Amino acid sequence: MTNSSENKMKVRAFTLSILMLFVSTGVQARAYNRHYPPPPAKKNVTISNGGLSVTFNIAWGAVVVAVKNRNIAHGLNLVDTHDVGRELQVDQFLELTKDDHRSLIINPTQAGAQGHQRFYQHPNGIKHPETGSKVVKWKAGQSHFHAIIHPLDYDTGKPTNWVYVEDVQIDSKGVAHFHFTFYNHESKTYLMNSEVPTLYSDWTDAFLYPLVSPYGPAGKTLCSQVGAKWPVRMVHADHWPGGHLKSKGWIANIDTKDNIGIFYTTPVGLSETYGVFPTAAFRGKNPLGKTNVAVGHQTSYRGEIYSIDFSVLVSTPKLGPTLISRQPAAVLTVIRNQPPAVSGRK
Repeated sequence: MTNSSENKMKVRAFTLSILMLFVSTGVQARAYNRHYPPPPAKKNVTISNGGLSVTFNIAWGAVVVAVKNRNIAHGLNLVDTHDVGRELQVDQFLELTKDDHRSLIINPTQAGAQGHQRFYQHPNGIKHPETGSKVVKWKAGQSHFHAIIHPLDYDTGKPTNWVYVEDVQIDSKGVAHFHFTFYNHESKTYLMNSEVPTLYSDWTDAFLYPLVSPYGPAGKTLCSQVGAKWPVRMVHADHWPGGHLKSKGWIANIDTKDNIGIFYTTPVGLSETYGVFPTAAFRGKNPLGKTNVAVGHQTSYRGEIYSIDFSVLVSTPKLGPTLISRQPAAVLTVIRNQPPAVSGRK
């Protein structure tokens, strides 16, 4: 073979390797940015007071897949639904300590389990399909929703020994009042970290939070004033995690293009985190944003009950702080009681 032929073959091999590199990189990029389908719409259940509406999906553990107000931004929904780890929901990270090392043992997630992504596989290499947590019982009226959920472990897809009970009531003022209860049937004692709640928004490019708690002395003074200007901070497009806060009573995911936000009350003093995932833009719009409130380093005993109360409303960044400041404070409680019966189904 001549030197010329050898050089041509080397050039072809090099070109092919570069081409394969680009193809491989493209596949990885598409896999990273792939948006998995939302839950089946036929399993949606919506409650409404005529303005505000909240939609739950029974196939995915009765998580909230839409919160919108028809009088604001033409009823735009900000809640993301592109895999079972998102939406507005509650979940937990239960850990055990062995030899001074703390490890995640179980992650009961209200929506369900996602084991088919490259970065979430069973320890033995078994891939599980995306699976919604089981709703064992539910009922809905015009403005009230109730469900009992058996959450799946997010990583393995296996059932857990927890029960989540969800109650949501929309009042005449257009505020959705949430009450979640966590029932522990686990035999072991865990270190618990709960997200109460976590909210993913696929149109969010900013986050709004108060600088003064509406539930403290300064906030109560502002509440008594007509036309009070609430001291707030707007943060634009911080990468995840963009910020760590101590809750002052509420936080909001904001879509500044449509001048709309989802505001929700949070237990004062708990840890809050917010930020966006810049690579996960939807429909050429804003990146995927997330906020969550965490109950950290609590001991989880068998039979113990944790409950969280908070409220949610859709408003503009200008009006939202005043409206949310008039809502009852979010409350986290720990009590002991008997878990509910979970038989029956609608």
